[in-house]
Amino acid sequence: MIPTRGRLCTEVEVTSELDCDDRGRADAGTWGQMPVPIAAIDVGSNSVRVAVMSRSDHGSLEVLDEARDVPRLIRDVEEHGKLRPETIEHLMAVLADFRLLAHASGAEIVAVATSAARDASNGPELVERIRRELGIDLRVISGDEEARLAFLGATYTLPVSNGLVLDIGGGSMEVVRFEDRQAVQTWTLPLGAVRLTDRFLTSDPLSTSELRALRTHIQKQITGAKIAPLRDDETLVGTGGTIRNLGKIDRARRAYPLSRLHGYEVARSDLQGVADLVRQGSVSERRSISGLNEDRADTIVAGALVVEAMMNALQARSLTVSGQGLREGMALDASPEALPGLAALRAASVRDAVSRFVPLRWELAERRRALVGALSLAVGFAPDAEFVEVLDAAAAVQDIGRSVDYYNRERHTEFLLLEHGLDGWSHRELALICALVRQGHQEKYTPTVYQPLIATRDHNLVSAAGCLLALSDAIASRRSTDHAAVVVWRREHNRLLIADEQLGRWEPVALATRFKRAFGLELCFEGRGS
Repeated sequence: MIPTRGRLCTEVEVTSELDCDDRGRADAGTWGQMPVPIAAIDVGSNSVRVAVMSRSDHGSLEVLDEARDVPRLIRDVEEHGKLRPETIEHLMAVLADFRLLAHASGAEIVAVATSAARDASNGPELVERIRRELGIDLRVISGDEEARLAFLGATYTLPVSNGLVLDIGGGSMEVVRFEDRQAVQTWTLPLGAVRLTDRFLTSDPLSTSELRALRTHIQKQITGAKIAPLRDDETLVGTGGTIRNLGKIDRARRAYPLSRLHGYEVARSDLQGVADLVRQGSVSERRSISGLNEDRADTIVAGALVVEAMMNALQARSLTVSGQGLREGMALDASPEALPGLAALRAASVRDAVSRFVPLRWELAERRRALVGALSLAVGFAPDAEFVEVLDAAAAVQDIGRSVDYYNRERHTEFLLLEHGLDGWSHRELALICALVRQGHQEKYTPTVYQPLIATRDHNLVSAAGCLLALSDAIASRRSTDHAAVVVWRREHNRLLIADEQLGRWEPVALATRFKRAFGLELCFEGRGS
């Protein structure tokens, strides 16, 4: 942890092992890999999907392969009360393909079916046939179990502790209230996007009377559920294809700096704007909306109205979109190891990034972290708690871009972080980490590209922290990685003197000039005992 207050003279022993603070910063911990990958098959009411995933020894999930098909089983159930023979044959062929994909990856299959299979009169016969012919043990899960698994997958890598999760499928909507990252209450409502579309929205373009009837039905269902509005400390999280598409549409309408959807926040007013957009025009016209998958053009209106009504009823200021959900929850639920808490997950994701891209440089990363802490204390740099954690993480991952190339490694680091992500960190925090890495290598860099996640008022803070990163990286890179020598610093009026027997009387002129501009201090190095 970077100290924010301290004496003006101290000794900091820079070693490769640091004690774990209350956020689990240094000791990321390991939780053991899955014995084999998991192929999570979700036979949903709208789509049927498989995701083959493994779990790293630091707790993160990695997708190895995935596939999907859109048979819309709920339409058979709504029209006939059961699945038609031709639908079953199509589903059998899809699951046979999924089985081949799983076997190619050496994965263990875990399969569940949700609303359509629950409601279909011939659901039990389907389950038995799948078991007999394909050897897949398909479990038809309850609404409560579906909600629990969706919650687990949706929130696992998001920095949220309390709130509600919405999972809108084709046949139903699951709602989970969670506290301290544990599910405490669930609801299942018949508000799936395909089910509502087929019942209420039959015209193209849609008529005013249809939309009015659907809104009335949605409101009646939500009111009857008696779900309490969000408290100030609660976050609304959304998962499922409908919500992800709404998030992509909103993101496409804005100048947003990150391409990642997982963790993206949609304000209530912006969601209402998206709902207004998608309900205009015909289905064919909707297919041209940027961010909307073409196969959801006919059902997105019903889903948008459900989300809009839920946000209003819950008095939610915003909706955090999760790119993960039921299938990730299935994989995590199948893991033999206990899941890490949020603090440990954040620490583990930082270490995992270093281990993945520069596996032999973790000791150097730890040295940079310790040096940034010491230098912050030396110059009296005392940002808020969020920035403290961000700066610490930036010091750890600062060098991972050298796995691509030494030159322009800060740009490579930025790219890897944005594409790989960091579990448990918000979009703003990820943007700050990337900006700090760039600032550490280039004093004149300004993080305007990350607006609105990084505001203009943050620029001076990022600039000062970047100077500390640059200095800590330069010192750490010049010190022996197998030598835990003590770095001693002291303040004398307007000078910061650093004594290090490995650095001697090093004179980094450019760094010293930058340091003087940032903190108004002369930077001097002297050999130990000089």
